Amino acid sequence: MKQVLSIAGLDSLAGGGMTADLKTFEEFGVFGHALLTCVVAINDNLLFHDLPEPVIRAQLDSLRSTVSLDAIKIGLLHQTAIIELLRDFLQAFTGPIVLDPVLAFKEGDTAFNQSYQAGLISLFPSTALVTPNLLEAQHLSGQTITTLAEMKTAAKKIHALGAPNVLIKGGSRLTGETAYDLLYHSGQYTVFEAEKSTRPTTNGAGCTLSSAIAALLAKGTSLETAVQTAKAFVWAGIEEGLPLGTSGNVNQLAYFRKDEYV
Repeated sequence: MKQVLSIAGLDSLAGGGMTADLKTFEEFGVFGHALLTCVVAINDNLLFHDLPEPVIRAQLDSLRSTVSLDAIKIGLLHQTAIIELLRDFLQAFTGPIVLDPVLAFKEGDTAFNQSYQAGLISLFPSTALVTPNLLEAQHLSGQTITTLAEMKTAAKKIHALGAPNVLIKGGSRLTGETAYDLLYHSGQYTVFEAEKSTRPTTNGAGCTLSSAIAALLAKGTSLETAVQTAKAFVWAGIEEGLPLGTSGNVNQLAYFRKDEYV
């Protein structure tokens, strides 16, 4: 069985982060390992509880000495010191790394966000794929994105930062009835189109997408096919998601168990 590591935070509502990653890995038939970076309590605001660096270092030492990994998915790190702690480990890893650059914090363009963004960018050359959403892609490219053409320009700029391949997740943020995701790889653009979902159960969609791609890459799937399959997986999860108040969680169990939700 292929083994995939998630380096991420824990979402108290279990929609995104580590919980989403491990559920997704299991659905795709790979064994998920965990390196937890922080705990996020989700109420009206996000409250971050960072794990101490020695705790993260101990987890990393345990994984290094015990596990033979086939892929790595990186989500919320939230501490610039942790980026430095992980750098040598990631640079030495020879399998695919999928980096979901969680940047769009509510506190805006602070000095912390600027240094954190710079730290994440320094990891780009070690990755196989970087998967920003539209807001994160705007931060990374330094431009506004309102059209598919602007997504293409932004993807090329993010590639120039060192990312070998870039997937910009447009989701429902562009106007119109079509949701666009854009993959820039090998100097080519591949556009993925889907009808926008009207369901509000989207918490964890980005985490689920990137972890599904990591699982598929670990199994030897081509990048384009991995993205296409991961998108279908997330779509099913949104359509059969778990409502929570006015929003809700992606259901990672939906895609391979369609008949159970008819």
